[in-house]
Amino acid sequence: MSNTVSKQTIVAGLAVVLVAAGSWFYFHGKPAAPPRQRGAATRPAVGALAHREVFGDRLEAIGTLYANESVTLTAKTQGIVRSLDFDDGQTFKRGDQIAAIDAGAEDAALNVELANAEQQKKELDRMMGLIKDQHVSQSTVDNAVALVKKAEANVAAARVKSSERRILAPFPGIVGTRRISLGALVTPGTVITTLDDISVVKLDFSVPETFMSTLKSGLDIEAGASAYPGETFKGKVVSVDSRIDPTTRSVMVRAIVTNDDLRLRPGMLMIVELIKDKRESVMIPEIALLPENDQQYVFTINPDNVVKRLKVVLGRRRTGAVEVLDGLQDGDIVVTEGLQDLRDGGKIKLLNADELRGNTAPAPMTEAERHPG
Repeated sequence: MSNTVSKQTIVAGLAVVLVAAGSWFYFHGKPAAPPRQRGAATRPAVGALAHREVFGDRLEAIGTLYANESVTLTAKTQGIVRSLDFDDGQTFKRGDQIAAIDAGAEDAALNVELANAEQQKKELDRMMGLIKDQHVSQSTVDNAVALVKKAEANVAAARVKSSERRILAPFPGIVGTRRISLGALVTPGTVITTLDDISVVKLDFSVPETFMSTLKSGLDIEAGASAYPGETFKGKVVSVDSRIDPTTRSVMVRAIVTNDDLRLRPGMLMIVELIKDKRESVMIPEIALLPENDQQYVFTINPDNVVKRLKVVLGRRRTGAVEVLDGLQDGDIVVTEGLQDLRDGGKIKLLNADELRGNTAPAPMTEAERHPG
């Protein structure tokens, strides 16, 4: 029994010795790894320039386009359509003839009155020659003058009746579709076509009354239409209605939008952004921000590619960008990608250094660069 206990004691002692020897070799038998220096590793990153640009508060609204000038051209008198001098969508200058109604009788009457007026003027000239030699009385001359004035009035009346048979463009614009045919009998009020001046267009939209204090003529607007996705049309506010709608508690605002290529048409629905309180501000991408408690920070990059953590004061935001009121200057470079585990004073590899110098868009980071081993 004692021999068995003695053997167990010897085995246990050998096991303890072996474990102790293994532990010593594991911890002391191989060279220790050098301590990792904090911030010493060079990390890949993408940067962006802080830059100054015109920035303003934006208010979105829905508006409708109207022609700058618009009229429905109708017949003023009864008659047969003698000519239609337009094609659908044709452009006209002011005073151009668009259509004409048969005016044979009216033109004949005008010619009669013109001839009569010419005869009365000749008679007056003869009287004026005779009065110098006292061969006619003053009353005879006065009567001749009255006859000339009456003849001129008759000419004017006949000319108006004749002109009513011709449909002229009251302003430059584009005609719409034709509503009548050649030879048709028209009466006063018969629609011939429409005429719209759309070299510029009016954009009407409603704004809540809470913004009344900032509304004024001259404010810039930007608008988009579903017919032209991705395009922006610019204009200016020209008037604010004098009344607020008591039902919607909003006020109607009118802007003018240039339409040199005539692509915008009356009746279009537009999404409007009203720009107010315009100012020049330093802007950076929103993804460069590092929120901490109630503060916002960014990492800037110096010429040696060393980063510095800075506190910034922000202003207004817009999609993808933010206004910096304090903390950055125009031309500073901020880190936008590669912010994970970045530390103040750390060194980075700026992947888009060439693009920043050329002020072009940076190349996106690869997955391996985002999460280096």
